[in-house]
Amino acid sequence: MTYATLQSAIAGYMHRSDLAAKIPTFISVAESSMFRDLDIKNLQVSVTGATTGAYVTLPVDFGSVVRLTVTYGGRERNLDYKAVPDASTATSPTPSLYSLENNKLIIWGAGTGQSYTLYYTPSLQPLSDTNPTNWLLENARDLYLYASCLEAAKNIRDDNEVQKLTSMVAPLIASVQRHSERRGQPTGGSLQIKPRP
Repeated sequence: MTYATLQSAIAGYMHRSDLAAKIPTFISVAESSMFRDLDIKNLQVSVTGATTGAYVTLPVDFGSVVRLTVTYGGRERNLDYKAVPDASTATSPTPSLYSLENNKLIIWGAGTGQSYTLYYTPSLQPLSDTNPTNWLLENARDLYLYASCLEAAKNIRDDNEVQKLTSMVAPLIASVQRHSERRGQPTGGSLQIKPRP
């Protein structure tokens, strides 16, 4: 499925030929809602670099931090997140924590040239004529279709369809999230869960 065929599928589902001009808006509003609710683990990527001052510049497609590591004393160390560091953190002589500040990550205890690896989940890119597909459409076209149709039903004030589609979309979002989480887990192995005696 592509952006164009999704639009056709929405028009077909709604049985309305007069909504064609509004369908891109329905898709866009549905994406806003879906993208907020989903954290797609198997899209994780990493980028390496060196700090400028104590700052890490976020990649253009940055969505959320998975983890941040620094190489210090010949070892790679995971940093912990702290929203508001205290005075001792700010003056730490070694990289210890990171925070988000002014759309950049700051590594407390780091200076210019500190090597880091940022593991992150990129933001999903909305569909458009120039971006006809994305991970979510390729892996959950049913969610895309029904979430977009839900926005169409809200627009035409079809309460019965809104109720029906709402009950379909929420479980689909949960299903996509579980699918994403399972992809990173082993399917077999020697470990077994034993029942309690």
